[in-house]
Amino acid sequence: MRFIHAADLHLGMIPDAQHPWGRERANALFHSAEKIVDLVLQENVDALFLMGQIFHLPPLQKDLEYLHKLFQKIPFCHVFLFCKKTEENYFLRSFSFSENVHVFTEEQSKFYLPEPEMEILALQEKEFSFSAAESFSLEHGDAIPILLWNERKAEEFLSLEKAQNSENAIAAKESPLASLPFSYIALGGESKRSVFANGKAAFPGSPEPLSAENTGEHGVYLGSIHPITKRLESLSFFPISTLQYISLYLQLDPSVGQEALKQGLLKKIEERGKQNIYKIRISGKRDPETKVDPSLFPKELRIVECLDETLPQYDFYALYKEHQQDILGFFIRSYLKNDLEDLSSIEKQSLFYGVSALLEGGKS
Repeated sequence: MRFIHAADLHLGMIPDAQHPWGRERANALFHSAEKIVDLVLQENVDALFLMGQIFHLPPLQKDLEYLHKLFQKIPFCHVFLFCKKTEENYFLRSFSFSENVHVFTEEQSKFYLPEPEMEILALQEKEFSFSAAESFSLEHGDAIPILLWNERKAEEFLSLEKAQNSENAIAAKESPLASLPFSYIALGGESKRSVFANGKAAFPGSPEPLSAENTGEHGVYLGSIHPITKRLESLSFFPISTLQYISLYLQLDPSVGQEALKQGLLKKIEERGKQNIYKIRISGKRDPETKVDPSLFPKELRIVECLDETLPQYDFYALYKEHQQDILGFFIRSYLKNDLEDLSSIEKQSLFYGVSALLEGGKS
């Protein structure tokens, strides 16, 4: 039995809404659903597990019709998704999908599928509990047991894994998830991908990154379960995201001028791709004339954050001689009663930032 495990599409969300590329990111989320369906066709899988939050907000009729048209392209594949019984989800609760689409609305549901033969326990409980999963038993002996567990946070599973694995070396071989009676555990509700329980449980994360914190590749899991042994034979990550959020770090020294800094940043971005979105952090000591500001970046680049942690390399003694009779000189003298090297790191930062502020204030 071959399957695709995807989660947390957040259709309708506008990542980076305050930036010019926000609408493009929103469209990419819808395109991710199309890519998943294309992958179903390409790989000819038997099941598609759509976990987590498919829609960012309660879907409207037109949103569901969009999904319906996509699912009609894959009548051979059984699609599984969740919907909570709330007034906001009225359209989803009442929508009629094709026969191959199965929507779970209860906090706890059991479902049997004769071909391919699967027995599914679907959970979207309010409280975190292993009881329903631990007590599960097959009603059809030849079926593959699958657990669909929605909206659980990865931190909860990780804390359980760590608690179990810290008991002793023997306990470390077993984990709470690994001991559950399922061939595969499909999880949702986490934007970052993670694999647990010796590979048989996974959060695929969102197929497109949703914020600057979602660095790295994004996509879905493609898996295979042997119909006789009921063992997970393979589970591989398949990237489908159009871009990535990438963190860039630059270390400056006073020899790096404004133009060299600009060209260095451009080179790093071009190497990784201008289509990606960047968080930039710059540290080190710089020439006071070298400025870290938005003018460094052409408007077409996608920069969500530029953190300036640099310290200007001032000649404090020369500045003091020049400003002995004003507030800048008094400020420098308060720090240089002793040798500069005797200052603590906090005192040095305070001196650097204070002098910078006073010099900038004087210019205005």
